[in-house]
Amino acid sequence: MDEILTNWLLGLIAALLAVLVLDSTGQPFLDPLAPVANVLALVTFLAFVILTGAFLVYTASFRRE
Repeated sequence: MDEILTNWLLGLIAALLAVLVLDSTGQPFLDPLAPVANVLALVTFLAFVILTGAFLVYTASFRRE
């Protein structure tokens, strides 16, 4: 399961980097990809927030009172 999640997140990051590279080549190449880039950015951000929250909950479960 860890490998699937890692590969998925790395794929999202690679797609975002590809959009940045296309942005440097010029606007005509980027216009059709703008909606896809927005969705990828949103999904990547939400995945980061969810993973960070899950990590914090996981580490809090080891807290001793």
